[in-house]
Amino acid sequence: MKLLTRTSRLYVSISVVVFIISGLIFYNILHGIFKRQLDETLIEEKLLIEQTINFSDSVPDFRLIFGHMIDVTILNAPHSKTGYIKDTLMYDHDLGTFASFRHLFAENTSFRKKGYTINIYKPLRDSEQLIAEIVISMSLVFIGLLLLLVIFNYFIARRVWIPFYRILDNLHKYEINQENPLELTSTDIYEFDLLNQALEKMSKKIRLDYMNLKEFNENAAHELQTPLAIIKSKLELLIQKENLDENQMHLISAVFEATTRMSKLNQGLLLISKIENNQFIHTEDVNIVTLIEKTIGHFEEMITHRHIAVSKNYRQQVTLNMNPTLAEILITNLVSNAIRHNINQGRIEINAEPDSFSITNTGQLLKTDPQILFERFRKSEINPDSVGLGLSIVQKIANLYLMKVDYICNQGLHTLKISYK
Repeated sequence: MKLLTRTSRLYVSISVVVFIISGLIFYNILHGIFKRQLDETLIEEKLLIEQTINFSDSVPDFRLIFGHMIDVTILNAPHSKTGYIKDTLMYDHDLGTFASFRHLFAENTSFRKKGYTINIYKPLRDSEQLIAEIVISMSLVFIGLLLLLVIFNYFIARRVWIPFYRILDNLHKYEINQENPLELTSTDIYEFDLLNQALEKMSKKIRLDYMNLKEFNENAAHELQTPLAIIKSKLELLIQKENLDENQMHLISAVFEATTRMSKLNQGLLLISKIENNQFIHTEDVNIVTLIEKTIGHFEEMITHRHIAVSKNYRQQVTLNMNPTLAEILITNLVSNAIRHNINQGRIEINAEPDSFSITNTGQLLKTDPQILFERFRKSEINPDSVGLGLSIVQKIANLYLMKVDYICNQGLHTLKISYK
């Protein structure tokens, strides 16, 4: 969820809660004001009725005068002064149902020493209707203001956050393996200016560390290859000597194999480092079918020696835009893997589809999860002499070009499938 959306939701949620609480308070205050005004009106009517009782010989029909239900009763005996005002529920003949009324009751003695009781019933429906109309009107006004505030807040916030999105865009475009420094747009917002300074400092430090690491990898790989090549050449000269006994020959062969293994390991780790550092920038259209045919030709002697049958099913010429060196390494590792892990008199089947290509070979059953073999230095128990980097390199190249690698093992058939659409 975007930050702007989250803040807008929080703003609306808090505003709604505040509105509900404020609305309840406003309703109670408004209801209290109307009740006080209604009570004052009832008291004024009671005073007028008492004046009429004290100074007039007859009592008129007050219902006709005030327009609502009033009951006045004159008693012969004096009564003590009492009274109250409260809400009550009684039958409304005009509505034909029970309704709320404000009831004033008063009992007293007139100047003529006669007691009287006064009951005034004033309906609350007009007041309640007026209160409801006021609350609805205020609610509509508040909702309208809230919508306007949310819209204004959204567009203002979007404008304020424009420098932040520019910074993100510049970060997306930044490539650590290129010479161009990180370009950051200047801004007059203090917090974003601090962010620019921190990112600029961090990018320079990361660039420096990257260059140092790249230089170290290249130098280490180059410096290691030279002594390894010297060791291998000297060992080859020793092997060619005729005066070596069997034990000496075995020791020299073991050292030679270890040196060869170390050389391959060094080259593989250097290649993975270069792929991860995105040093293979150049790309061009590479015909995968042509490259497979070329690679099969390189391994022709090994295939013939092990009596491996190769079948090809090219439904379509596959052309991928990628670095030609990485494409050759990818195909070479796949074909080499299919040959080295095959069985004598086995077979290899190569398929090319519009959206993928695959290489299937016969072989022994795996006792481990095939996905583990894509990790560095992971190798199957079938070929323990492997350096364990072949499939890891395949995975790195595939990830670089957003391709998917699947290892399918089914009844002695091992399939490596590369999907690119």
